[in-house]
Amino acid sequence: MSAEEFLAGLSVIASLVVLEGLLSVDNVLGIAALANELPEHQQKRAIRVGLFLAYLFRVLALFVAGWLATNTWVRWLGAGYLIWLMSSHLTRGHAHDVSEVLTDSDPTNDDQPIQTTSPRTMTVVLLQIGLMDLSLSIDNVIAAVGLAPKQANGDPLMWPIYAGVLIAILALQQIAPHAINLLKQYPILEPTAFILIGYVGALLIGEEGYRLITGAPIHLPAYVKFVGILMIIIVALTYDADQRVQRIVTPLVRFSMPVMRVVTRVVGVIVWPLEQLIAMI
Repeated sequence: MSAEEFLAGLSVIASLVVLEGLLSVDNVLGIAALANELPEHQQKRAIRVGLFLAYLFRVLALFVAGWLATNTWVRWLGAGYLIWLMSSHLTRGHAHDVSEVLTDSDPTNDDQPIQTTSPRTMTVVLLQIGLMDLSLSIDNVIAAVGLAPKQANGDPLMWPIYAGVLIAILALQQIAPHAINLLKQYPILEPTAFILIGYVGALLIGEEGYRLITGAPIHLPAYVKFVGILMIIIVALTYDADQRVQRIVTPLVRFSMPVMRVVTRVVGVIVWPLEQLIAMI
């Protein structure tokens, strides 16, 4: 390995630590939001398992990054799951401060009950976390490999990618346990986490749709995803305090609710046998 390749590798590691930290916001909040559905004594365990699965799938995805880039059906499947996960949760009343909007209830009607869900088991939550981690890993790994410097033969230099992902994982491990406390302090971040998950799924569908229509591959720059994530979080945190934001967001949510219900019901029919099998475990 030449000194030039080594220095290029170090710069990639530094860039990747920052990139992984920024792009993992949705993953960490998603794990916390799903774990938050469990009894309090099970939440920390669910987060630990969720983080382990996130790291495991991220590393495995790195080893098969080339295969993921050529087998686009995997990305379609992952994107579809992320959008279904968002739809199924937001249409089942997993929102707190915006529950009237997300459950399509009338906030002026005090007698109308808020829609709720039945308690979920640890097995179901861990399965959902694992599938979410796998789907998000596909997108993050492709973005990471795009940073890899080229070797003389044209192949990407992968050791900086492995090192950068490992360092980012260790850093996130220290941050993630505080996510549950963050959700308790700002309850609106729970539905926001699922919106972020759906946002990543929509980006994946947009990329693959462009490839399908034009025949040319495209991968949106990492800053596009991060700016979107940042804007969604800012809008969510200002929703309660700013009536202007409410006037913009509320109609959008009401408009999207029927679409999300259709997605939830169609996919629900398809996965019903699997849900019954899980229920027996």
